[in-house]
Amino acid sequence: MTVERYDIPALADEIRMNGFVILEGLLPKELTGSMLSHFDALLEAKRGREPQNRGANRFQMDLPFDLPFAVPELYANPTVFAILKELLGSDVICSYFASDTPFPGSEHQPVHVDCRLPFPESPFGAPVYSVVLNTPLVDFTEENGPLELWPGGTHMIAQPRNLEKMSAEMPSLKPLVKVGDVLLRDPRVWHRGTPNRGVRSRPNLALVYSRGWFRFEDQATRIKIPRDVWESFDRQLQRMFRYCAIQEADGTIRDTQ
Repeated sequence: MTVERYDIPALADEIRMNGFVILEGLLPKELTGSMLSHFDALLEAKRGREPQNRGANRFQMDLPFDLPFAVPELYANPTVFAILKELLGSDVICSYFASDTPFPGSEHQPVHVDCRLPFPESPFGAPVYSVVLNTPLVDFTEENGPLELWPGGTHMIAQPRNLEKMSAEMPSLKPLVKVGDVLLRDPRVWHRGTPNRGVRSRPNLALVYSRGWFRFEDQATRIKIPRDVWESFDRQLQRMFRYCAIQEADGTIRDTQ
């Protein structure tokens, strides 16, 4: 669908109010489908040399900013851009490109939020300053460890205390997103990964967009963009990725500015 087919202000308001929105079938299935075999090979290599890093049988993995993963339909999707502009203003940065994947045998993660809270002394949260884009490489099912969310206001609690106790007494949901769907969520929404009882891994890609003043990433996880890709960007994209790094052909890492 084109941007004109969506009610952009209403979708932005859903994120403001509920903390998330799902754009069904936004991406062609063949686009994310082509990523799956490459992704599985990368993750198997990582799994063979490094221990799990997000709990039992669960892996976070940064993604190379290259084909088949880094495609404009994903990182510069016009519908997503329109929603981001509505939420974050004209100065939007992208600073995280990675994945989260539970394998069979994974367990519940602790309930958590994904980013720092800039005004923890306040009784209420700030307006939306960061948005996570998630898209699955396989359909989410009840069995394969879907994301569990506590929507409807948890992102506006500036000082969350004892998330495990509070979340146990609050309603949650598990969006069963499909290949091609895009989940946009405020990273402050309480959430956790659930156990994968399926027969294969359940990969989920993640990009993070923020207002220009907020830094989601650290130096270890910031996006590394090959020099030729960086030079192919127009000014808008270079500005959006300005806090990432440029990777030279010899492997040298340089700041973008």
